[in-house]
Amino acid sequence: MSGDNVELRRGLYERWARRDYSVREAFDPEVVFERIMSEVPAGPGGAGVWHGVDEMWRAVVDWLRHWEELRVEPEAFIDLGDRVLVTTRQIARGRLSGAPVEAEVADLFALHDGRIVRWEIYWDRAKAMHAAGLGQRPQEA
Repeated sequence: MSGDNVELRRGLYERWARRDYSVREAFDPEVVFERIMSEVPAGPGGAGVWHGVDEMWRAVVDWLRHWEELRVEPEAFIDLGDRVLVTTRQIARGRLSGAPVEAEVADLFALHDGRIVRWEIYWDRAKAMHAAGLGQRPQEA
């Protein structure tokens, strides 16, 4: 089943690349969504935890409002059984500043019965690897 989890996540990123965000069926209605970022304050578009699919999508839309031309390019899918770690590169242009931004990010998905029950976005890949049980605890800056 875990290989299926990777393929399901791969399909999710393919849909997002086509700007197809009608993917509610991929998420458990009670999904927990967490954006883990040390350099961005909590609040709209920032770090935080949201509960339920509706709150999650509001948080995602708040994030998307900050960017033009946002692309999320998956680089690796790591099968962890009932979890999948996806390393990505996010490339965008700030909506207000026009400044180009590129970040190496990691998404950690926890799954149950093929649906995402927890989605964590890490702005520090070392912290994501540690959370996934794949690396040593990163040094705190």
